[in-house]
Amino acid sequence: MSRYKTDIKIKRKDAGVALILALIFVALLSAIVFAFMYEMEVDASFAQNQGADFQAQLAARSAAVDGMMILAEQYADMLESGMPPIDSELDGSQWAMGASFQTLNEATMRTSIVDEYGKLNLNAILKYNNGSQERNDALIDALRQFFALRSTDSYDPVDAIIDWLDYDDMDAQEPDGAENDYYTSLENPYPCKNGPMDSIEELLLIKGLTSELYFGNAEEEQKPLSEYMTVHGDWAGRVNVNTAREEVIAAVIGGKTGNTDITVAQQIYDEARMAPFEDVSRLSQYVQLPPEAMPSRRNRRNRNPMEEEQQNPQARRRRQRGEAMSSMFRVNSNAFRIYGDGMMDEVLVRCEVYVFRHPYDEREVEEEMSRLGTSAEQDFYDISRQMFRILDWKIMQ
Repeated sequence: MSRYKTDIKIKRKDAGVALILALIFVALLSAIVFAFMYEMEVDASFAQNQGADFQAQLAARSAAVDGMMILAEQYADMLESGMPPIDSELDGSQWAMGASFQTLNEATMRTSIVDEYGKLNLNAILKYNNGSQERNDALIDALRQFFALRSTDSYDPVDAIIDWLDYDDMDAQEPDGAENDYYTSLENPYPCKNGPMDSIEELLLIKGLTSELYFGNAEEEQKPLSEYMTVHGDWAGRVNVNTAREEVIAAVIGGKTGNTDITVAQQIYDEARMAPFEDVSRLSQYVQLPPEAMPSRRNRRNRNPMEEEQQNPQARRRRQRGEAMSSMFRVNSNAFRIYGDGMMDEVLVRCEVYVFRHPYDEREVEEEMSRLGTSAEQDFYDISRQMFRILDWKIMQ
């Protein structure tokens, strides 16, 4: 009897061990299955995201091409109409509105276009005549006025921008500027550019250009400096009055007159959005230029001095004001920034492209090339005449 009870206890003990082993086996199997299913889910999600990434990037690039097509159609319409060459936000082609959301395969794309000639061109601060360097004092003064409007900080970063752009360290450093010795002494050293800027983001490398100054104050509705400044603008530093923001207009006027009146700039801004300026001479009714800002007789080309003296003094002053305005503003544009956005599931890709569109008047390009020198002039004539030239582009995700 006792032996029977002992056998029962042994069997129960073996059954308990077997049950424990079975539970452990089931737990291990469940873990393996769970891990396998998780890996399968990750792989599937990765494959799906790879597909979404491709579709979003394809949509972004297509949207950028759409932007070029919009600008090409606007250019063709302008030539066919015979109207004066004007680029404004009120253009009938509505290029400034870009293209709203459209579908491409399973992705969504959107196009937006910004005029770079409506901004202050930093690369026009210094002019080059066959290798010799000249300062564009009007543009330099306009930049000083702009930063004075933007910030109450007493520091003026314009000197540092000039030193960043000039050819080398052999020239005299600007009073508040910085040359190579400053940048190479930083905790994370890098050389001073000493040449034209490749992108507007380079400002963040320049002494005194803090991220707060660059990106602006959202509470005060300040936009980033990239909305007011460019490195792909008018070579002479002029600004398209029909697309410029109020702060840019005020800075340009202030650079010539020394008086930054945002109220006058607002009037010009509003006028341009009701009836675009076809001729910059119209601006003279808003801007009172001091005598020293008027172009001197020796700077006027193709003028007969005797004929000029015989003209009505009032007409002569009107012409002088018009010429002064022509050195500050223009009404058309050649360079644009195109944003192509592509969206697929949770993936967003942006294609940012800067393009130079075939100019309305090639003589302005010829004049610029001839000023730079014979080699640059020859390079211009060797360029095939195509509608667009890509100045810069990048993909952001």
